[in-house]
Amino acid sequence: MEKKSSDYIEFYMGVITIAAGLFFLLSKAVVHSGFYTWSVGGLSVSSGIVIIPLMAGIIGLVHNPKSFFAKLITIAGSIFIVSSIILNIRISFRTTTMFDYVVMMVLIAAGIGLMLKANSMAREDNKKSK
Repeated sequence: MEKKSSDYIEFYMGVITIAAGLFFLLSKAVVHSGFYTWSVGGLSVSSGIVIIPLMAGIIGLVHNPKSFFAKLITIAGSIFIVSSIILNIRISFRTTTMFDYVVMMVLIAAGIGLMLKANSMAREDNKKSK
């Protein structure tokens, strides 16, 4: 039932290999943001208007800190702001060579393979010892 040290080494080498492949892949990603408008039922709502529910909620909380409605509006306003930031992000990838792309994918695939191999070997050892 005890794992061998080689199982741990292979598992952690797999983790490191996946991390390296993902690092190289994500270093090629470019994140863009900009102004946009929400379209709600045919009405265009600019991104600056999403702060109004938060402001109304804070006013309500200052006026009556125990108000459930004010807490609800404040939470909803915070959710609107975070979602507007997330909806505003566009992710694209820089041009890369085929060699770089293949190296990234091989690192990720080899890392997954090492992790699975270490896990399956540990399971086989557990079955044999029982």
